[in-house]
Amino acid sequence: MQLPGADGGNTADGGRRERKKQATRRALADAALRLAAELGPAHVTIEAISEAADVSLRTFFNYFGSKEEAILNADPCRPAELRARVESRPCAEPPLEALRVTLTEESTTQTGDAEAWSLKMRLVREHPSLVPRYLAGYADAERGLIEAVAARVGADPDADLYPSLVVAAALNAARIAVHHWDATGRTKPLPTLLRTAFDGLAAGLVPPPRSRSRIT
Repeated sequence: MQLPGADGGNTADGGRRERKKQATRRALADAALRLAAELGPAHVTIEAISEAADVSLRTFFNYFGSKEEAILNADPCRPAELRARVESRPCAEPPLEALRVTLTEESTTQTGDAEAWSLKMRLVREHPSLVPRYLAGYADAERGLIEAVAARVGADPDADLYPSLVVAAALNAARIAVHHWDATGRTKPLPTLLRTAFDGLAAGLVPPPRSRSRIT
């Protein structure tokens, strides 16, 4: 028979352990990003990251497989969470709208730490050594979204073009909106820029009035 309060105690202990693990991962990621910004990724070592976070090398490898992983600190659960969000959207909602809502929610989460997010994107642009790790995380998220869209429209994610096409368009629209948001000093809310980008996709990328007048 279980003693009263035994389950609650175990839950509390588990919660404390999880918070401690999250704090350690965050300390390593913050140290890695700071050192990469100061020295450049090529000059950052795992030893330096561990020392800056005040943990052992063994502890570092409990959380990350490489310094690139630590610098970018991609959440391994994120692709599955993004897919689940798309799958949870109303069935009658067009796939592009389901992706817009999902990616806007994701951007709101990421911009909670806008400085770190912006710095990561700058490092990826400026240092090719980070690109493979970044693309690997991107590919995982993309595949999950493709499968979610395919399920919504009854398509084969490998044989039919539509799921891959709509996801590629949505992800690139989001990427461009984020880049514009950062490049213009974040003067406009990112959700507003995302809405504008997705509205353009939904309208068929019709040129704005001034562009049309130049064409004619």
